[in-house]
Amino acid sequence: MKFHIYILLGILYFPYMTVTAQTEGTKTPLIELKGYIKDMQSTYFIQKIDSNASANLIHNRLNFKVNMTPKFTGRLEIRTRIFYGELIKQTPEFGKSIDQENGLFDLSFLWIDEKSIVAQSVIDRMLLEYSNEKWDVIIGRQRINWGITNVWNANDIFNAYNFLEFDYEERPGSDAVSIQRNLSNNASIEFAYKFEKNKDTPTTAFLYKYNKWNYDFQFLGGLYQTDYVVGGGWAGNIKKAGFKGEMSYFHPKKNAVDSANTFNLSLMSDLTFSNNWYVSVATLYNSNPSNVLLTNGSLYSPNISAKSLFPFRYNFYFTIVKTISPISTFNFSFIYSPEKNTLVLLPTYSWNVANNFDIDFILQSFFQDQSNSYSNLVNAFYIRGRWSF
Repeated sequence: MKFHIYILLGILYFPYMTVTAQTEGTKTPLIELKGYIKDMQSTYFIQKIDSNASANLIHNRLNFKVNMTPKFTGRLEIRTRIFYGELIKQTPEFGKSIDQENGLFDLSFLWIDEKSIVAQSVIDRMLLEYSNEKWDVIIGRQRINWGITNVWNANDIFNAYNFLEFDYEERPGSDAVSIQRNLSNNASIEFAYKFEKNKDTPTTAFLYKYNKWNYDFQFLGGLYQTDYVVGGGWAGNIKKAGFKGEMSYFHPKKNAVDSANTFNLSLMSDLTFSNNWYVSVATLYNSNPSNVLLTNGSLYSPNISAKSLFPFRYNFYFTIVKTISPISTFNFSFIYSPEKNTLVLLPTYSWNVANNFDIDFILQSFFQDQSNSYSNLVNAFYIRGRWSF
């Protein structure tokens, strides 16, 4: 166990050394470093809080940027997580469940995999970028962000993410090449190709964006693994309220018996009031749902599919945020689906203790019709502290 402590101390001390070195000069350095260290205590319980299981997560992120020239830059970003506690002991093969690498290259390292403690590091950004006024070319592990709405992104065909996985703000990346050409009148066209382990199931598409009637529009088309995909989206306002939407249609390249067309539609509207209130509503329609809600450890589940952003056909989201003071906010959100009357409650209280230190109190509660009764499936309570540098 002493070996594990030495590793942890090294992770905590390394950012301090690097940040101290950066402050010695004023000009833009060749190598920049930003990141954070989090500590999150998790408690899982069903109905009665006295029957619970707990776990702790130490989460470190190092974001390196190399400024080679004004037009050429490189990025290397490393995510390290250390899990320990009772819940880890109770979860069979917990290490293998989180050490899943979906990219072309295996850049995930499970360096401690024991019954009571698991530690994993993954390089989720590693890229070279060339950028000027007309072109932006990126090759390597990157996030290709084609989504528009805040909750469910039907256009995010390259690296879909789990909305309930709130502790991964950066979201997954893809081993890909992307080329964007900026056109006149704020229009642009982008091509992206994602390298897959199976060369017969690539993801590649074009995206065209333009502005009309004070709305931003986009259209996409290409291949998504075993499907053809077309889609589009928009972002604008109806009076003072924001109005966004995106949709994608997936059609199998081969009409196999087990294949099906899939249509996803995501809509969102939000409004900010003058008295520090913010309200947002969203909905998702999925024509080919799985109808399976996984509640056992939603934070650590594998990446979801672009064809299945949430498991049910009809899904509704609502959030209301109140800024209590300049350093604290309260967010109450919930997701509801008519399928088995599924309800997920997501209240959060955030406190900005200092300029670079935050504390969050987060609850996730899952409810559903089970055996002719309405049941609380599981509750998860999190206390998270974050120091950014």
